[in-house]
Amino acid sequence: MTTTKVLGKRKYISPISIASLPKETERSILLGEIAGSQSKAFFDLDMLTKHIFIVGSSGTGKTIAGMVIAEECLLKNVAVIVFDPTNKWIVFDRCNKIEVSFDNLNLNIEDYIERGKMSVFVLDHLSENDYNEFMRNCLESLANKSWSTTDKLELLLVFENAYKLSPNFGNKAALMLEKGCREFRKYGIGIMLITHSFSDFGPPVLGNVSSEIWFKTSYDNDLERITRRYGHKYIMALTRLRVGEAMVANVDYNYSKPWFVKFKPLYQKF
Repeated sequence: MTTTKVLGKRKYISPISIASLPKETERSILLGEIAGSQSKAFFDLDMLTKHIFIVGSSGTGKTIAGMVIAEECLLKNVAVIVFDPTNKWIVFDRCNKIEVSFDNLNLNIEDYIERGKMSVFVLDHLSENDYNEFMRNCLESLANKSWSTTDKLELLLVFENAYKLSPNFGNKAALMLEKGCREFRKYGIGIMLITHSFSDFGPPVLGNVSSEIWFKTSYDNDLERITRRYGHKYIMALTRLRVGEAMVANVDYNYSKPWFVKFKPLYQKF
């Protein structure tokens, strides 16, 4: 049976069973701590091949959480490619930074995939149309490449401000993202979508993303979805979270119920 721990004005719903959460293995990554406890919070690295959403309002810590996951992937010798229209990811001093402009929208993304290394495509100078064309080209190139099949994570694709890939911003990249969510997992390619609202995306994406990390949010559609799936008490806990605290959901763990995590700081080794 779940219990609720109260710390000040915060409320954390304890996991149904710690034993049912992701465990520390050779193929796990460290997220931080189970919120309200001192137990370490792990996640299965290879579960990322089934893709992950990180959702929350501005300033809640969702980008840092994405960076923590990416950093842990690098430590496991996974290649990381980041598409960043915000300039936030250039904090990684040793990453390969690629400035993308309207005259190099056909860059060969395969040239920047290297195990244990991060490449950040800086997209802040692109117009909306150029952004969509660049992203379509990149995703199409990856979809057309001949990959070996594997159930191990080999490449993580990170999309900051992922709402720009939703159908509301045009179909050029959105259709390729849908294709990637359906097909990339069998090649060991995981997709991380960092965005303000889960509701920006339709069933072709939502139905193919298995993990969700929710930070504090005020979007009505998202709150209604969480209420329908998990119940009102999870909404109450979510709205009381502090910066860097999140609700994690994956049906393979905790008897299909969410659990709460306090994310650790970045190592900043890369």
